[in-house]
Amino acid sequence: MKNSLLAAIILFAADSCNYLSWDFPFCKQLSDWDNELTCYKELNEDLTCTWLPAPSAPNSINYTLFLKWERITKLFRRNTSSPSITIERKNLFMNRSASIWIAVNYAHASCVKGKNISVTPRKAGKCLTPSNIQAHQITKQLVIKWNLSTTPTEYELRYREALTEASQWTRVPIESNAINITVSNATSSYIIQLRCITKDGLHCVCIWSKEILVPHKLMNKPRISYNATTEISPGRRSVLLKWEVMQSENTIGYYIAVERIPNSCRNSPNRIILKDREVLLNISMAYYRINISAYNNAGESPQTIYTIPDFSATDLPGQINVKPHGTDAVVTWNPEYSPKCFVVDWGTRKEDMRMKIVATTAGNFTLDNINPYKLYKIMVHASDVCQCESFRGHEKTFGVTHFYLLEGVPRIGPTNITILNITKHSAFVKWSEISADDCMGFLQGYKIKYIDSSMNKFLAASINSSTTSYRLTGLKEKTIYRVEISGFTKAGEGSPSFSPQFSTLKYEKGEFEGLMTGLCFSMMFALVFAPMTCILMLKRLKISCWSSVPNPRKSSAIQDMSTWKPISKSLLQTLPDNDTTSLYVIEHDEKASLKLEHFTDGIEDSKHDIRESEEPSNNIGINIIHKEIPEKTVTSEKDGIISFTVPLLSDYTSMECSQKALMSLTVKLPARAAHPRLEMELSSKPTQTEHQVLFAPQDYLKQSQVVLLPPRPTLMEKVNLN
Repeated sequence: MKNSLLAAIILFAADSCNYLSWDFPFCKQLSDWDNELTCYKELNEDLTCTWLPAPSAPNSINYTLFLKWERITKLFRRNTSSPSITIERKNLFMNRSASIWIAVNYAHASCVKGKNISVTPRKAGKCLTPSNIQAHQITKQLVIKWNLSTTPTEYELRYREALTEASQWTRVPIESNAINITVSNATSSYIIQLRCITKDGLHCVCIWSKEILVPHKLMNKPRISYNATTEISPGRRSVLLKWEVMQSENTIGYYIAVERIPNSCRNSPNRIILKDREVLLNISMAYYRINISAYNNAGESPQTIYTIPDFSATDLPGQINVKPHGTDAVVTWNPEYSPKCFVVDWGTRKEDMRMKIVATTAGNFTLDNINPYKLYKIMVHASDVCQCESFRGHEKTFGVTHFYLLEGVPRIGPTNITILNITKHSAFVKWSEISADDCMGFLQGYKIKYIDSSMNKFLAASINSSTTSYRLTGLKEKTIYRVEISGFTKAGEGSPSFSPQFSTLKYEKGEFEGLMTGLCFSMMFALVFAPMTCILMLKRLKISCWSSVPNPRKSSAIQDMSTWKPISKSLLQTLPDNDTTSLYVIEHDEKASLKLEHFTDGIEDSKHDIRESEEPSNNIGINIIHKEIPEKTVTSEKDGIISFTVPLLSDYTSMECSQKALMSLTVKLPARAAHPRLEMELSSKPTQTEHQVLFAPQDYLKQSQVVLLPPRPTLMEKVNLN
């Protein structure tokens, strides 16, 4: 027994330590915060907890609900930003008691907590609240009524002012079985709530009813949301108005007061009572003012005043004529029918309109004390009611006109002159029209002038008074202008108004971009084609000034063998050392092999077997067909000089072509040459001999270097040629 008790004490101490560790030690208890934390079970067995917001707390505040179950160490917690939270059934132990409290986390990291409550979910059902609660105000009294409950229950009431969010609740106890309560000294709008009072043995939770607003007075006036005016017949129109109100659920109806302007029957009642938030009126073309207010048992809201705007009638039954007569004006008209009376309205504006009932059918009326240079509006209405009664449902407008007793010129020009869409040669001008008070007469139109930077003034146009914009044309590019606009009446032109200075553009829209695009393309064209043109011109200049080196393949040296001329050995010896002298002509048999040995400083460098190609080459101008040279080609042989005709027609020819050409000649060759660096080995046979021409290995040979050497009896000789 002692061991069990000791274990229970240890467990309780452990739970207490855990409880204290979970209960934020830095959160202090707020003594003045009666949060009225209440938790109750819904029909779906979820647990809902509600509480009052923390005092002096901002709108964006975080609450943390802590729930500590009995004999369970784990602490349940949930965060929310509203003063209520619902815990789902899956997180509840229905038959286990729980301790619940609320902590408030402020933005500056401080924390406060409210009072703890103990709840067993199975026993926390919601008690029945009073049903059909109704409340209203009468003179300085707040009256609340509700239906009687089947079970005798005590209730309590709390209320606070509706206009102050931070106002404190005031509680009022209610006797058992009461069905109403009256609160005295009610001087404002209030929010009320009712709930039952918990008794011993009552296994349910009493919660407050929903908040009910009881306005002391409808303090917000209606707001017009829609209006429309339509002409329904000559001289009559319909006006449709719709509006909205705040706290419409507390409004019983609306008062509509229709007032004619002017109205000589001030005391005539003309009030309409409506339940809907709209009204349709059929009235004449006269000025009317409509007052709209909401009402309930507590009183009437402030009025919304709506003045019906002027309506330009397109078809009126008659015409009105006005003629000045000194300081008076005589108004005449011709009625189509004879009503009981006419009603004449006249004045310069709505506020100073005057009204006169003319009970005669003569069709004339004299207006006295008319001021000059002021615009008057005159309206004549026909009516079958001529006493101080409402004219709203009876009168019909006969005619409307405007007149000046004496016209003058406008004292100011138009206002708000604006220059728009400025281009190279034009600009668009807008302005506001001259008011009727400043026109001093019937405005006939506007004169528009513009002044350039040289102070030259030009008249642009004269336009009618209904136009308030104009496009100036014919302006000079890149020039500063000012616009002068004045109005004119029958009496003449009035004072002008000036616009701010503006400057026309140098280029039209897109013109500058086009020029830049063309310039860019021109520069690109020049950069691309100019080098090509220069290259072509340089090539032509090179051809004209410097002849090109001929192509050996196209040489004509061997094309005509009949044009060869004799060349002596003495000519070859007179050439300078740096000139190319590499031509040898050697006589040997046709079938003998011709060998050329090239020695450099006594060392054999290479041996070349040179033989005549038996197959013709495909290269044009290079192929030389082997044939015998006629004996007449050789003209003389004296002093070791062999003379024959050589067809060298150009300055240079290739070594190979010249060698092949000369080897085909039947000319005897000398045994040795003068050049010390070259050696030729000749082989002779008893057959027919021919002349062979050997050259040093080089690409080109001058014609002056071609030498034909005389034949020698021996076939193998070493020849040195300088």
